[in-house]
Amino acid sequence: MLSVTNLIKHYGRVAALSGLSCTFEPGRIYGLLGPNASGKTTFLKICAARIMRYRGDVLLDGVKPGPATKAKVAYLPEGRAFLGWMKVGDAINYSGEFFHDFDRERAARLADELELKKAAPIDQLSKGMKARLKLAVVLSRRARLYLLDEAFDGVDPVTREKLIDIILDTFAPDSTMVLATHHIDYVEELLHAVKLIYQGRIVGESTADELRQHTGRSVADYYLETFRNVQAT
Repeated sequence: MLSVTNLIKHYGRVAALSGLSCTFEPGRIYGLLGPNASGKTTFLKICAARIMRYRGDVLLDGVKPGPATKAKVAYLPEGRAFLGWMKVGDAINYSGEFFHDFDRERAARLADELELKKAAPIDQLSKGMKARLKLAVVLSRRARLYLLDEAFDGVDPVTREKLIDIILDTFAPDSTMVLATHHIDYVEELLHAVKLIYQGRIVGESTADELRQHTGRSVADYYLETFRNVQAT
């Protein structure tokens, strides 16, 4: 389980996270949804031990983010993830050497399904193909926690549906996945639960079933209603 209590992070005088508290349970895919500059990326970087200076408590299975948790966390950053000189095969091989939970057979299968050519130079790939590669590498790990930052950015609708199917096929019941995005329509069908973030705080949370069955609203409806109310105050 990922547990976060009163998480605070400033960049100079700018508050990126302002006392954020929440929990993420195993066996669920969460949407961390909010507009740009709401704190999503900073939150993921802290959980992935990419940012070490902050206030508050972050615990993954009772352990603070650091060397001991990196082996349990599969992090997909927004933007560049691999060195420019690498080829697709280099990125896959490097990940296989670096992460003990990397499933090479799964990586080969995903590369084939996503039409990734191992000899292709990464710096010559389109934005969409780079997104495919990042997801293929991250989903080839058997991690406890998956942190995906704008994972479908630049991906065409047909490929996005394929990637969603792959996530559903590979997601393990003892894992937790957090998808950070402002594109609700990209991820809604994937989600078990949502947490809405604004100005570094959680301003709403619900399960997808609660929204659909008890209120008759979609995740997108909930998002729009919540942020209209928050921004009006």
